[in-house]
Amino acid sequence: MDSNQQPNEPTLTAEEIQSEVLRRLKRYENLNFFEQFAMFMGIAQLVEISLKQLLHTRYGVELESLERSTLGQVACLLKDRGLRLDFTALLDSVVGYRNHVAHSLLANQIMLQALGAGEARFERHELEKGIYELEQLWFLYEWTEEHDAWG
Repeated sequence: MDSNQQPNEPTLTAEEIQSEVLRRLKRYENLNFFEQFAMFMGIAQLVEISLKQLLHTRYGVELESLERSTLGQVACLLKDRGLRLDFTALLDSVVGYRNHVAHSLLANQIMLQALGAGEARFERHELEKGIYELEQLWFLYEWTEEHDAWG
């Protein structure tokens, strides 16, 4: 045992994370582009609400003051309070994907379909990368919360 590691300290390997994320991705397999978009946005909302709750319970931030905060603003508040750097780095990446998906991806896809161009492979690829990172973040949030491993 590492001298810095506490007895019975919960651990999670990269393989365990990847395995769980791949399992979660199965729910997207039979969804079309727009359904995947909707699933991504819904899970992003769940993550945002959960992180607001984390700010409230762990750092005493009043929920009313967070009501209109965006996911990006919540990420900044968590970083300012010193939440785990590995988690906040992944959160920053997810915020970028979420912003692109929410503000550009759907409009671009609708425009391309209206022009008869079909589906943009680039946009689908961006959505897929965003989904992977979001599912990873959501799993890590749930695991870390369950094991009280935010320290």
